[in-house]
Amino acid sequence: MAYFFVSLILGMIFSGMVWCSEERNTVFTVVTGVVWFLFMGIVNFLCLPTLGWGYNGILTELFLTLTVGAIAAYMYRDEWCNACWIPLAFLVVWIVLGITSSEMCNSYRYQKMLEVKEVTFDNFAEDVNVIPVDKMIVADYDLAQKVAEDKLEEDPGLGSRCDVGRMTLQNLTGSFTINNGVKLEFDNDLVWVAPLEHSGFWRWVKNDVTPGYVIVYANDPTKRYLVTEVNGQNLKMKYLESACFGDDIERHIRTNGYLSTGITEHNFEIDPNGRPYWVLCNYEPTIGFSGGVDSKGVITVDIQNGVVEQYDMASAPQWIDHIQPEYFIESQIRYWGEYKKGWWNSLLAMDGVQKPTPGMVLVYSEGQSYWYTGISASKLDASGNTATSGFMLVNARTKEAKYYKVAGVNEIEAKRIAEDQNFAKAAGYYATSPVLYNVKGTPTYFMTLKGSSGNVTGYAFVAVTNREAVGVGISRKEAET
Repeated sequence: MAYFFVSLILGMIFSGMVWCSEERNTVFTVVTGVVWFLFMGIVNFLCLPTLGWGYNGILTELFLTLTVGAIAAYMYRDEWCNACWIPLAFLVVWIVLGITSSEMCNSYRYQKMLEVKEVTFDNFAEDVNVIPVDKMIVADYDLAQKVAEDKLEEDPGLGSRCDVGRMTLQNLTGSFTINNGVKLEFDNDLVWVAPLEHSGFWRWVKNDVTPGYVIVYANDPTKRYLVTEVNGQNLKMKYLESACFGDDIERHIRTNGYLSTGITEHNFEIDPNGRPYWVLCNYEPTIGFSGGVDSKGVITVDIQNGVVEQYDMASAPQWIDHIQPEYFIESQIRYWGEYKKGWWNSLLAMDGVQKPTPGMVLVYSEGQSYWYTGISASKLDASGNTATSGFMLVNARTKEAKYYKVAGVNEIEAKRIAEDQNFAKAAGYYATSPVLYNVKGTPTYFMTLKGSSGNVTGYAFVAVTNREAVGVGISRKEAET
Protein backbone atom coordinates (compact mmCIF):
# COMPACT_ATOMS: atom_id res chain seq x y z
CA MET A 1 0.00 0.00 0.00
CA ALA A 2 2.90 2.37 0.74
CA TYR A 3 4.22 1.92 -2.79
CA PHE A 4 0.70 2.66 -4.10
CA PHE A 5 0.68 6.03 -2.34
CA VAL A 6 4.24 6.82 -3.44
CA SER A 7 3.26 6.10 -7.04
CA LEU A 8 0.11 8.22 -6.61
CA ILE A 9 2.16 11.16 -5.29
CA LEU A 10 4.57 10.86 -8.21
CA GLY A 11 1.61 10.82 -10.60
CA MET A 12 0.24 14.00 -9.00
CA ILE A 13 3.66 15.69 -9.26
CA PHE A 14 3.77 14.74 -12.93
CA SER A 15 0.30 16.24 -13.45
CA GLY A 16 1.43 19.38 -11.64
CA MET A 17 4.38 19.76 -14.02
CA VAL A 18 2.06 19.49 -17.01
CA TRP A 19 -0.52 21.84 -15.44
CA CYS A 20 2.13 24.56 -15.11
CA SER A 21 1.78 25.17 -18.84
CA GLU A 22 -0.18 28.39 -19.47
CA GLU A 23 -2.31 26.59 -22.05
CA ARG A 24 -3.80 24.21 -19.53
CA ASN A 25 -5.76 21.19 -20.70
CA THR A 26 -7.50 19.32 -17.89
CA VAL A 27 -8.02 16.10 -19.86
CA PHE A 28 -4.39 15.99 -21.03
CA THR A 29 -3.16 16.70 -17.48
CA VAL A 30 -5.32 13.98 -15.88
CA VAL A 31 -4.56 11.35 -18.53
CA THR A 32 -0.77 11.88 -18.40
CA GLY A 33 -0.87 11.84 -14.59
CA VAL A 34 -2.78 8.55 -14.55
CA VAL A 35 -0.41 7.01 -17.10
CA TRP A 36 2.61 8.08 -15.04
CA PHE A 37 0.99 6.79 -11.84
CA LEU A 38 0.50 3.37 -13.47
CA PHE A 39 4.05 3.38 -14.86
CA MET A 40 5.62 4.23 -11.49
CA GLY A 41 3.38 1.67 -9.81
CA ILE A 42 4.87 -1.04 -12.02
CA VAL A 43 8.40 0.27 -11.37
CA ASN A 44 7.87 0.31 -7.60
CA PHE A 45 6.30 -3.15 -7.65
CA LEU A 46 9.27 -4.61 -9.52
CA CYS A 47 12.14 -2.67 -7.90
CA LEU A 48 10.90 -2.25 -4.30
CA PRO A 49 13.01 0.86 -3.56
CA THR A 50 13.86 1.70 0.04
CA LEU A 51 11.56 4.44 1.32
CA GLY A 52 14.06 6.15 3.60
CA TRP A 53 16.40 9.12 3.82
CA GLY A 54 19.80 8.37 2.36
CA TYR A 55 18.66 5.85 -0.24
CA ASN A 56 18.68 7.01 -3.84
CA GLY A 57 15.82 4.92 -5.26
CA ILE A 58 12.99 7.36 -4.56
CA LEU A 59 15.13 10.36 -5.50
CA THR A 60 15.82 8.73 -8.86
CA GLU A 61 12.09 8.24 -9.40
CA LEU A 62 11.37 11.86 -8.37
CA PHE A 63 14.03 13.22 -10.75
CA LEU A 64 12.66 11.05 -13.55
CA THR A 65 9.12 12.32 -12.80
CA LEU A 66 10.18 15.97 -12.86
CA THR A 67 12.23 15.55 -16.03
CA VAL A 68 9.61 13.67 -18.06
CA GLY A 69 6.91 16.00 -16.75
CA ALA A 70 8.94 19.02 -17.90
CA ILE A 71 9.43 17.44 -21.32
CA ALA A 72 5.70 16.73 -21.60
CA ALA A 73 4.90 20.34 -20.65
CA TYR A 74 7.40 21.65 -23.21
CA MET A 75 6.04 19.41 -25.98
CA TYR A 76 2.47 20.49 -25.25
CA ARG A 77 3.31 24.21 -25.17
CA ASP A 78 6.25 24.09 -27.60
CA GLU A 79 8.31 26.45 -25.40
CA TRP A 80 9.94 26.42 -21.97
CA CYS A 81 7.87 27.36 -18.94
CA ASN A 82 9.03 28.08 -15.39
CA ALA A 83 8.30 24.52 -14.28
CA CYS A 84 10.81 23.20 -16.84
CA TRP A 85 13.64 24.49 -14.64
CA ILE A 86 12.51 22.46 -11.60
CA PRO A 87 14.27 19.20 -12.60
CA LEU A 88 17.49 21.13 -13.23
CA ALA A 89 17.33 22.71 -9.77
CA PHE A 90 16.56 19.31 -8.25
CA LEU A 91 19.55 17.78 -10.09
CA VAL A 92 21.87 20.49 -8.75
CA VAL A 93 20.74 19.81 -5.17
CA TRP A 94 21.11 16.05 -5.70
CA ILE A 95 24.64 16.49 -7.07
CA VAL A 96 25.58 18.68 -4.10
CA LEU A 97 24.28 16.01 -1.71
CA GLY A 98 26.30 13.40 -3.59
CA ILE A 99 29.51 15.44 -3.50
CA THR A 100 29.18 16.18 0.22
CA SER A 101 28.78 12.43 0.80
CA SER A 102 31.69 11.45 -1.44
CA GLU A 103 35.10 10.01 -0.60
CA MET A 104 36.70 13.21 -1.91
CA CYS A 105 35.04 15.31 0.80
CA ASN A 106 35.10 12.73 3.58
CA SER A 107 38.27 10.71 3.08
CA TYR A 108 39.11 10.76 6.82
CA ARG A 109 35.66 9.42 7.79
CA TYR A 110 35.80 6.73 5.10
CA GLN A 111 39.29 5.70 6.22
CA LYS A 112 38.02 5.24 9.79
CA MET A 113 35.05 3.05 8.82
CA LEU A 114 37.21 -0.02 9.45
CA GLU A 115 39.23 0.03 12.65
CA VAL A 116 42.30 -2.07 11.87
CA LYS A 117 44.73 -3.47 14.44
CA GLU A 118 48.21 -4.00 13.03
CA VAL A 119 49.87 -7.12 14.43
CA THR A 120 52.98 -9.17 13.76
CA PHE A 121 53.32 -12.49 11.99
CA ASP A 122 53.52 -14.30 15.34
CA ASN A 123 49.89 -13.40 16.12
CA PHE A 124 48.60 -15.43 13.17
CA ALA A 125 49.09 -18.81 14.87
CA GLU A 126 47.25 -17.49 17.94
CA ASP A 127 44.27 -16.16 15.97
CA VAL A 128 43.83 -18.94 13.38
CA ASN A 129 43.97 -22.47 14.71
CA VAL A 130 45.52 -25.42 12.95
CA ILE A 131 42.91 -27.81 11.50
CA PRO A 132 43.41 -31.33 10.14
CA VAL A 133 43.84 -31.54 6.38
CA ASP A 134 40.76 -33.74 6.10
CA LYS A 135 38.69 -30.77 7.36
CA MET A 136 39.94 -28.41 4.66
CA ILE A 137 37.60 -27.23 1.91
CA VAL A 138 37.85 -29.26 -1.29
CA ALA A 139 34.45 -28.42 -2.80
CA ASP A 140 34.34 -24.88 -4.16
CA TYR A 141 31.10 -23.22 -5.24
CA ASP A 142 31.08 -24.71 -8.74
CA LEU A 143 31.75 -28.26 -7.59
CA ALA A 144 29.20 -28.01 -4.77
CA GLN A 145 26.57 -26.74 -7.22
CA LYS A 146 27.32 -29.59 -9.63
CA VAL A 147 27.16 -32.22 -6.88
CA ALA A 148 23.88 -30.77 -5.55
CA GLU A 149 22.32 -30.82 -9.01
CA ASP A 150 23.42 -34.43 -9.49
CA LYS A 151 21.78 -35.30 -6.18
CA LEU A 152 18.54 -33.59 -7.21
CA GLU A 153 18.47 -35.47 -10.52
CA GLU A 154 18.41 -38.77 -8.60
CA ASP A 155 14.71 -37.98 -8.10
CA PRO A 156 13.45 -37.37 -11.69
CA GLY A 157 10.04 -36.15 -10.56
CA LEU A 158 11.54 -33.57 -8.23
CA GLY A 159 14.31 -32.58 -10.64
CA SER A 160 11.77 -31.68 -13.32
CA ARG A 161 9.95 -29.11 -11.17
CA CYS A 162 12.73 -27.71 -8.96
CA ASP A 163 16.19 -26.22 -9.38
CA VAL A 164 19.05 -25.99 -6.91
CA GLY A 165 19.30 -22.40 -5.66
CA ARG A 166 22.44 -20.44 -4.83
CA MET A 167 24.86 -22.31 -2.60
CA THR A 168 26.01 -20.78 0.70
CA LEU A 169 29.07 -21.96 2.63
CA GLN A 170 28.16 -22.33 6.30
CA ASN A 171 29.89 -23.47 9.48
CA LEU A 172 27.45 -25.76 11.24
CA THR A 173 27.27 -27.24 14.73
CA GLY A 174 24.22 -29.23 15.79
CA SER A 175 22.26 -32.39 15.09
CA PHE A 176 18.91 -33.32 13.59
CA THR A 177 17.21 -36.16 11.79
CA ILE A 178 16.26 -36.03 8.14
CA ASN A 179 14.38 -38.28 5.71
CA ASN A 180 13.34 -41.63 7.22
CA GLY A 181 15.11 -40.99 10.52
CA VAL A 182 18.67 -40.52 9.21
CA LYS A 183 20.60 -38.58 11.88
CA LEU A 184 23.08 -35.89 10.89
CA GLU A 185 25.60 -34.54 13.40
CA PHE A 186 27.84 -31.51 12.84
CA ASP A 187 30.73 -30.20 14.92
CA ASN A 188 32.15 -27.02 13.35
CA ASP A 189 31.71 -28.66 9.94
CA LEU A 190 31.76 -26.60 6.78
CA VAL A 191 28.86 -27.40 4.49
CA TRP A 192 27.36 -25.95 1.34
CA VAL A 193 23.60 -25.49 1.60
CA ALA A 194 21.05 -24.40 -1.00
CA PRO A 195 17.25 -24.25 -1.16
CA LEU A 196 15.21 -25.97 -3.84
CA GLU A 197 13.80 -23.20 -6.02
CA HIS A 198 10.86 -23.25 -8.44
CA SER A 199 12.00 -23.98 -11.99
CA GLY A 200 9.65 -21.33 -13.42
CA PHE A 201 6.58 -19.15 -12.90
CA TRP A 202 4.07 -21.87 -13.73
CA ARG A 203 5.80 -24.30 -11.38
CA TRP A 204 5.33 -21.73 -8.63
CA VAL A 205 1.65 -21.31 -9.54
CA LYS A 206 1.11 -25.06 -9.51
CA ASN A 207 3.16 -26.11 -6.49
CA ASP A 208 3.26 -23.01 -4.22
CA VAL A 209 6.13 -24.53 -2.17
CA THR A 210 9.26 -26.62 -2.76
CA PRO A 211 10.00 -29.68 -0.61
CA GLY A 212 13.41 -28.95 0.93
CA TYR A 213 17.08 -28.14 0.51
CA VAL A 214 20.44 -29.71 -0.31
CA ILE A 215 23.51 -30.19 1.92
CA VAL A 216 27.00 -30.87 0.50
CA TYR A 217 29.99 -31.33 2.83
CA ALA A 218 32.71 -28.87 1.84
CA ASN A 219 35.52 -31.22 2.90
CA ASP A 220 33.98 -34.30 1.27
CA PRO A 221 31.54 -33.69 -1.62
CA THR A 222 30.67 -37.40 -1.76
CA LYS A 223 28.60 -36.71 1.37
CA ARG A 224 25.51 -34.94 0.10
CA TYR A 225 21.88 -35.02 1.19
CA LEU A 226 18.59 -33.97 -0.33
CA VAL A 227 16.66 -32.95 2.77
CA THR A 228 12.87 -33.08 2.50
CA GLU A 229 12.06 -33.87 6.14
CA VAL A 230 13.57 -32.49 9.37
CA ASN A 231 12.90 -34.01 12.78
CA GLY A 232 9.83 -35.80 11.49
CA GLN A 233 8.28 -32.75 9.78
CA ASN A 234 7.99 -32.37 6.00
CA LEU A 235 9.63 -29.20 4.69
CA LYS A 236 7.50 -26.67 2.82
CA MET A 237 9.73 -23.93 1.42
CA LYS A 238 7.41 -21.03 0.61
CA TYR A 239 9.34 -17.72 0.64
CA LEU A 240 11.93 -18.06 -2.10
CA GLU A 241 13.90 -15.99 -4.62
CA SER A 242 12.06 -17.82 -7.42
CA ALA A 243 8.61 -17.24 -5.89
CA CYS A 244 6.39 -14.42 -7.15
CA PHE A 245 4.23 -11.66 -5.73
CA GLY A 246 3.82 -11.96 -1.95
CA ASP A 247 5.96 -15.10 -1.76
CA ASP A 248 9.03 -13.35 -3.19
CA ILE A 249 11.47 -13.12 -0.29
CA GLU A 250 12.34 -9.43 -0.56
CA ARG A 251 8.74 -8.40 -1.23
CA HIS A 252 7.67 -10.39 1.83
CA ILE A 253 10.18 -8.50 3.99
CA ARG A 254 9.22 -5.10 2.58
CA THR A 255 5.53 -5.68 3.25
CA ASN A 256 6.21 -6.77 6.82
CA GLY A 257 7.46 -3.47 8.20
CA TYR A 258 10.81 -2.96 6.46
CA LEU A 259 9.98 -0.41 3.75
CA SER A 260 12.58 2.10 5.00
CA THR A 261 15.32 -0.42 5.79
CA GLY A 262 18.30 -1.05 3.52
CA ILE A 263 18.57 -4.78 2.80
CA THR A 264 20.98 -6.71 0.62
CA GLU A 265 22.66 -10.10 0.12
CA HIS A 266 20.25 -13.02 0.50
CA ASN A 267 22.04 -15.96 2.13
CA PHE A 268 20.37 -19.31 2.70
CA GLU A 269 21.38 -20.90 6.02
CA ILE A 270 20.06 -23.59 8.36
CA ASP A 271 20.05 -23.41 12.13
CA PRO A 272 21.51 -26.15 14.41
CA ASN A 273 18.15 -27.95 14.28
CA GLY A 274 18.06 -28.06 10.47
CA ARG A 275 15.38 -25.38 10.09
CA PRO A 276 15.91 -23.25 6.93
CA TYR A 277 16.15 -19.45 6.93
CA TRP A 278 17.04 -16.55 4.71
CA VAL A 279 19.63 -14.24 6.26
CA LEU A 280 19.85 -10.72 4.80
CA CYS A 281 22.18 -7.87 5.65
CA ASN A 282 20.50 -4.80 7.15
CA TYR A 283 22.51 -1.69 6.21
CA GLU A 284 22.39 2.09 6.34
CA PRO A 285 24.41 5.05 5.00
CA THR A 286 26.70 6.57 7.67
CA ILE A 287 28.46 9.45 5.89
CA GLY A 288 26.67 12.52 4.56
CA PHE A 289 23.46 11.87 2.67
CA SER A 290 24.08 8.45 1.13
CA GLY A 291 27.77 7.58 1.58
CA GLY A 292 29.59 5.03 3.69
CA VAL A 293 27.01 2.24 3.68
CA ASP A 294 27.65 -0.13 6.57
CA SER A 295 26.03 -3.23 8.00
CA LYS A 296 24.04 -2.70 11.19
CA GLY A 297 22.82 -6.28 11.63
CA VAL A 298 20.76 -8.95 9.93
CA ILE A 299 17.18 -9.80 9.10
CA THR A 300 16.14 -13.45 9.18
CA VAL A 301 13.10 -14.96 7.49
CA ASP A 302 11.78 -18.41 8.31
CA ILE A 303 11.31 -19.81 4.82
CA GLN A 304 8.35 -21.94 5.82
CA ASN A 305 6.16 -19.69 7.95
CA GLY A 306 7.51 -16.27 6.90
CA VAL A 307 8.34 -14.99 10.40
CA VAL A 308 10.69 -12.00 10.06
CA GLU A 309 13.17 -11.09 12.83
CA GLN A 310 15.70 -8.26 12.99
CA TYR A 311 18.96 -8.44 14.99
CA ASP A 312 21.87 -6.13 15.61
CA MET A 313 25.38 -7.55 15.43
CA ALA A 314 25.54 -8.35 19.15
CA SER A 315 22.23 -10.22 19.34
CA ALA A 316 22.36 -12.17 16.06
CA PRO A 317 22.09 -15.96 16.57
CA GLN A 318 25.47 -17.70 16.71
CA TRP A 319 24.66 -19.99 13.79
CA ILE A 320 24.67 -17.00 11.43
CA ASP A 321 28.13 -17.03 9.87
CA HIS A 322 28.59 -13.62 8.36
CA ILE A 323 26.82 -10.34 8.92
CA GLN A 324 29.29 -8.27 6.88
CA PRO A 325 28.78 -8.53 3.08
CA GLU A 326 31.92 -9.17 1.07
CA TYR A 327 31.67 -6.00 -1.03
CA PHE A 328 31.15 -3.81 2.08
CA ILE A 329 34.34 -5.15 3.66
CA GLU A 330 36.28 -5.02 0.40
CA SER A 331 35.36 -1.33 -0.01
CA GLN A 332 36.22 -0.51 3.60
CA ILE A 333 39.63 -2.20 3.34
CA ARG A 334 40.28 -0.06 0.27
CA TYR A 335 39.28 3.10 2.17
CA TRP A 336 41.61 2.12 5.04
CA GLY A 337 44.57 1.60 2.73
CA GLU A 338 44.09 4.47 0.30
CA TYR A 339 43.03 7.41 2.46
CA LYS A 340 45.56 7.36 5.31
CA LYS A 341 46.93 10.65 3.99
CA GLY A 342 43.83 11.93 2.27
CA TRP A 343 41.99 11.61 -1.02
CA TRP A 344 44.38 13.71 -3.14
CA ASN A 345 47.37 11.69 -1.95
CA SER A 346 45.63 8.50 -3.10
CA LEU A 347 45.48 9.93 -6.63
CA LEU A 348 48.73 11.86 -6.94
CA ALA A 349 51.67 11.16 -4.60
CA MET A 350 50.30 7.78 -3.42
CA ASP A 351 52.55 8.06 -0.38
CA GLY A 352 51.86 5.15 1.99
CA VAL A 353 48.94 3.88 -0.09
CA GLN A 354 48.05 0.22 0.39
CA LYS A 355 45.62 -1.79 -1.72
CA PRO A 356 43.77 -5.08 -1.24
CA THR A 357 44.65 -7.81 -3.70
CA PRO A 358 41.85 -8.86 -6.11
CA GLY A 359 39.15 -11.07 -4.63
CA MET A 360 38.30 -12.13 -1.09
CA VAL A 361 37.74 -15.54 0.46
CA LEU A 362 36.17 -16.76 3.68
CA VAL A 363 38.51 -18.26 6.26
CA TYR A 364 37.14 -20.37 9.13
CA SER A 365 38.67 -21.05 12.54
CA GLU A 366 36.90 -22.67 15.49
CA GLY A 367 33.45 -21.64 14.33
CA GLN A 368 34.44 -18.07 13.46
CA SER A 369 34.48 -16.81 9.87
CA TYR A 370 36.81 -14.14 8.49
CA TRP A 371 37.12 -12.28 5.22
CA TYR A 372 40.68 -12.64 3.96
CA THR A 373 42.62 -10.56 1.45
CA GLY A 374 46.26 -9.81 0.80
CA ILE A 375 47.50 -6.23 1.16
CA SER A 376 49.91 -4.74 -1.36
CA ALA A 377 52.05 -1.67 -0.69
CA SER A 378 52.23 -0.88 -4.38
CA LYS A 379 49.81 -0.71 -7.26
CA LEU A 380 49.05 -4.07 -8.86
CA ASP A 381 49.95 -4.51 -12.49
CA ALA A 382 47.44 -5.77 -15.05
CA SER A 383 48.32 -9.40 -14.31
CA GLY A 384 48.10 -9.00 -10.53
CA ASN A 385 51.69 -10.22 -10.20
CA THR A 386 52.71 -8.23 -7.13
CA ALA A 387 53.89 -9.51 -3.77
CA THR A 388 51.94 -8.68 -0.65
CA SER A 389 53.23 -6.63 2.28
CA GLY A 390 50.84 -8.48 4.55
CA PHE A 391 47.31 -9.76 4.72
CA MET A 392 44.13 -8.86 6.55
CA LEU A 393 41.50 -10.90 8.35
CA VAL A 394 38.16 -9.24 9.11
CA ASN A 395 35.68 -11.02 11.37
CA ALA A 396 32.62 -11.58 9.19
CA ARG A 397 30.27 -11.00 12.13
CA THR A 398 31.84 -8.28 14.29
CA LYS A 399 34.03 -6.51 11.67
CA GLU A 400 37.05 -6.76 13.97
CA ALA A 401 40.03 -6.38 11.61
CA LYS A 402 43.67 -7.38 11.96
CA TYR A 403 46.49 -6.59 9.55
CA TYR A 404 49.34 -9.11 9.68
CA LYS A 405 52.53 -7.45 8.47
CA VAL A 406 54.44 -10.13 6.61
CA ALA A 407 55.74 -10.15 3.05
CA GLY A 408 54.56 -12.90 0.74
CA VAL A 409 52.77 -13.90 -2.45
CA ASN A 410 49.24 -12.87 -3.29
CA GLU A 411 46.35 -15.19 -4.18
CA ILE A 412 46.75 -14.85 -7.96
CA GLU A 413 50.45 -15.67 -7.82
CA ALA A 414 49.76 -18.62 -5.51
CA LYS A 415 47.44 -20.11 -8.15
CA ARG A 416 50.11 -19.68 -10.80
CA ILE A 417 52.72 -21.36 -8.62
CA ALA A 418 50.42 -24.34 -8.00
CA GLU A 419 49.52 -24.68 -11.69
CA ASP A 420 53.19 -24.44 -12.68
CA GLN A 421 54.14 -27.57 -10.73
CA ASN A 422 55.00 -30.56 -12.94
CA PHE A 423 52.14 -32.61 -11.44
CA ALA A 424 49.57 -30.04 -12.60
CA LYS A 425 51.29 -28.53 -15.63
CA ALA A 426 51.78 -31.81 -17.50
CA ALA A 427 48.12 -32.75 -17.15
CA GLY A 428 46.73 -29.25 -17.73
CA TYR A 429 45.09 -29.02 -14.30
CA TYR A 430 43.95 -25.64 -12.97
CA ALA A 431 43.78 -24.44 -9.37
CA THR A 432 40.68 -23.19 -7.57
CA SER A 433 40.61 -19.96 -5.54
CA PRO A 434 43.10 -20.25 -2.64
CA VAL A 435 41.83 -20.59 0.93
CA LEU A 436 44.11 -19.49 3.77
CA TYR A 437 44.94 -21.99 6.55
CA ASN A 438 47.33 -22.27 9.45
CA VAL A 439 49.67 -25.13 8.51
CA LYS A 440 52.04 -25.76 11.42
CA GLY A 441 52.07 -22.07 12.33
CA THR A 442 52.61 -20.82 8.78
CA PRO A 443 49.90 -18.97 6.81
CA THR A 444 49.42 -21.21 3.79
CA TYR A 445 47.17 -21.20 0.73
CA PHE A 446 45.30 -24.43 0.05
CA MET A 447 43.83 -25.16 -3.37
CA THR A 448 42.29 -28.07 -5.19
CA LEU A 449 43.44 -28.92 -8.69
CA LYS A 450 40.80 -29.66 -11.30
CA GLY A 451 40.75 -31.18 -14.75
CA SER A 452 38.62 -30.20 -17.72
CA SER A 453 35.63 -32.11 -16.25
CA GLY A 454 35.60 -29.88 -13.18
CA ASN A 455 36.29 -32.81 -10.84
CA VAL A 456 39.03 -32.63 -8.21
CA THR A 457 42.20 -34.34 -9.43
CA GLY A 458 44.74 -33.15 -6.86
CA TYR A 459 45.64 -30.73 -4.09
CA ALA A 460 48.21 -27.99 -3.56
CA PHE A 461 49.69 -25.99 -0.68
CA VAL A 462 51.67 -22.76 -1.18
CA ALA A 463 53.17 -20.91 1.79
CA VAL A 464 52.33 -17.21 1.88
CA THR A 465 55.78 -16.26 3.14
CA ASN A 466 57.88 -18.55 0.91
CA ARG A 467 57.04 -19.12 -2.75
CA GLU A 468 59.44 -22.10 -2.79
CA ALA A 469 57.46 -23.93 -0.11
CA VAL A 470 54.99 -25.80 -2.33
CA GLY A 471 53.31 -29.16 -1.94
CA VAL A 472 51.16 -30.95 -4.52
CA GLY A 473 49.71 -34.44 -4.65
CA ILE A 474 46.76 -36.60 -5.52
CA SER A 475 45.64 -36.60 -1.87
CA ARG A 476 45.59 -33.92 0.80
CA LYS A 477 47.98 -35.91 2.99
CA GLU A 478 50.47 -36.33 0.15
CA ALA A 479 50.37 -32.62 -0.69
CA GLU A 480 50.84 -31.66 2.96
CA THR A 481 53.80 -34.03 3.33
